[in-house]
Amino acid sequence: MGAPFVIRIDHARVFDGERVLDDVCVLVDAGRVSAVTPTGQAAVDPVAATAAEVIDATGHTLLPGLIDGHTHVMGTLHNLRLALTFGVTTEVDLFSFPADLTGWLCDTAAHRDDLADLRSAGTVICATGGHPAATMPFLPSLDGPAAAGDQVRLRQKEGAHVIKMMLDDGCHHGADLPTLDRATAAAVADAARAAGLPSVAHVADAETVRTALDAGVDAVTHVPLEAPLPQEAVDRAAAEGRFFIPTLAMMEMSCGAPGGRGLAADARIAGHLPADALAALTGGTEGLCVTVPSPELDFDHALETTRRLHASGVRLVAGTDANNAPGRACPVVHGAALHRELELLVTAGLSPVEALRAATATPARLFGLSDRGRIAPGLRADLVLVEGDATTDITATRAVRRVWRRGVPFDREAARAAWRSGAPAPAVGPDPAGVATAVGGADLTAVGSTALAVAASRAAESGRPDRLFRDPVAVQVAVAAGGALAAWSGPRGELLRRAMGDYFALRTRFFDDWLHEAVAAGCRQVVVLAAGLDARAFRLDWPAPVRVFEIDRADVLTFKDKIITGRVPLSGGERIPVTCDLRDDWPGALREHGFDPGLPTAWLAEGIMVYLTEEEGDGLLARLGALSAPDSRIAVEYGSRAMFRTDNTRTALDTTAGSDTLHTLAALWRNESTTDPLARLAAHGWTATAREPAGLAAEHGRPTPPAFDPRQPGTARITLLSGHRHTSSDPS
Repeated sequence: MGAPFVIRIDHARVFDGERVLDDVCVLVDAGRVSAVTPTGQAAVDPVAATAAEVIDATGHTLLPGLIDGHTHVMGTLHNLRLALTFGVTTEVDLFSFPADLTGWLCDTAAHRDDLADLRSAGTVICATGGHPAATMPFLPSLDGPAAAGDQVRLRQKEGAHVIKMMLDDGCHHGADLPTLDRATAAAVADAARAAGLPSVAHVADAETVRTALDAGVDAVTHVPLEAPLPQEAVDRAAAEGRFFIPTLAMMEMSCGAPGGRGLAADARIAGHLPADALAALTGGTEGLCVTVPSPELDFDHALETTRRLHASGVRLVAGTDANNAPGRACPVVHGAALHRELELLVTAGLSPVEALRAATATPARLFGLSDRGRIAPGLRADLVLVEGDATTDITATRAVRRVWRRGVPFDREAARAAWRSGAPAPAVGPDPAGVATAVGGADLTAVGSTALAVAASRAAESGRPDRLFRDPVAVQVAVAAGGALAAWSGPRGELLRRAMGDYFALRTRFFDDWLHEAVAAGCRQVVVLAAGLDARAFRLDWPAPVRVFEIDRADVLTFKDKIITGRVPLSGGERIPVTCDLRDDWPGALREHGFDPGLPTAWLAEGIMVYLTEEEGDGLLARLGALSAPDSRIAVEYGSRAMFRTDNTRTALDTTAGSDTLHTLAALWRNESTTDPLARLAAHGWTATAREPAGLAAEHGRPTPPAFDPRQPGTARITLLSGHRHTSSDPS
């Protein structure tokens, strides 16, 4: 932590967070600013004489490290490194989940100087059934003011640095959702104040701005797009000392205004962007505040509101709402977007100095960051040196020449070279939470919509008070996958979600219980075929030591490993990933990884047989039989394409667009076998029993999944089988 030597920066024009100083010498000692004096006086300073590095900053501007007051790190350290590349030394993340992932990100950033520092709100506080809980039902939520204090205390216990509440009915996303009412929002703001935490309200329009002001929040993030904020609301915000974070970079992109994409044409920016971020900037459409365009939404309204706020004396904070990540093509890009935000603040009437203050001293004041945001003796040496005079030309901030975090120089050129080569950027320690440094967007999409859908449903189940299991890995997958989950969580997946109901949760619990019984009965090897994002090696309470072999393609296992490695402890077993496609010699790969065919094995074939032809399925069962010692066990999910020929399913397919996820699923299923599944397993040496979803639902007190309700005519059939093997030879 901190630099062990003295750095001397001579002849700089310095913006110290409040004012401009010319021809100044700044001394950095042990990671902090030790002196700010006229360059001519530096020669008599005894500390200056010991400087290990002297930098001539003639023609440059030295700035405090920039602070982005509204971002979303998306679970990856990659974004914090990207931010630092562009001189953003601190990010304030206004929604990160789950709590342990957020804590890990903040703690890691606090101890590493090759990343921007991180402050986070953790989990947002939102209305039950509101945004974003409607698509992330595993999130905690509020349905009234009574529990507001408990929610805030929980966030504080989890390590939140700020409390964020959502005041958004989803209208810009084609939804009509409940939101926090005035009384509940006020209770949240009061509880935050009592806890000593600033409160920020996400707003969508003028009415929700009024709700935020009535609630007494410290800051409002976003500005309306339908119309400029009325002057009476602006005057009230000024009189009451509120802060506003306009997020103009996000508002611009959300309205389709082209200006922000021009960053890609600026070599000062584009030359330091990794390929995924550059692609997101030039063509990405994810993660925007508006997904359903409307004629009345106009970026000029956002600019006019910002102009009014500034003219009335409201304190403005520069924040971008950046939420890009590998595999998530949001055009509001970490680090780079803040330079566009500064330009837009100037367009809205701020002087360059006032815009710089909005990215330094003002956010430091709002978020209680008393050790940064200014250049003054005793403060952290978070510094950015840019070419040109950024106090008169705000775009000069893009010409970053040097960045220091706590006095430690960040090697921008090494980071750029690593990104261009496709290698991970230099780092101290692992990057286990993010799919960023070694996994790109192609890996995310290659995982497949079905594996992500199952992860999303398991994450949702994990958030229920009456949950059938807890799967923290699935929650992290759901967060890390971001936009890749759209096929399941978005409008295209709505029909399938309704039809499946709690099926994935019921199926997961069935196989969990079966595995526990199989290991208790003596199986010390578990093989998960086409393991996907399965996390049973980590989350199950195994009754005895067990070796869990996970077979899947390299892209799937790599994606999962980037989320779990070093963060999720094993639960009493040994996990052995086996990289192999089931179409290849997976038995040989298993043996190479230490599998012993002479020992009883529990084989899990969850979500596999439906994707295989009858011939392929029989081949798989034959291979399993050849590897199975007496007392081995098997569990199989069994369905066939007959499911898509039922009256209800045919009607659903005929009445939905070809892009609907139901059509995607129908195209993937290939099993045409009409043989009774119990007879089919018996032919391969397994004595099996069957369970239907309706029976499992009744056992666990859940509604029968509509797609498999035997009381309704025209519904489909899917069966969960569990079998036992008494001989080692396969009679087929």
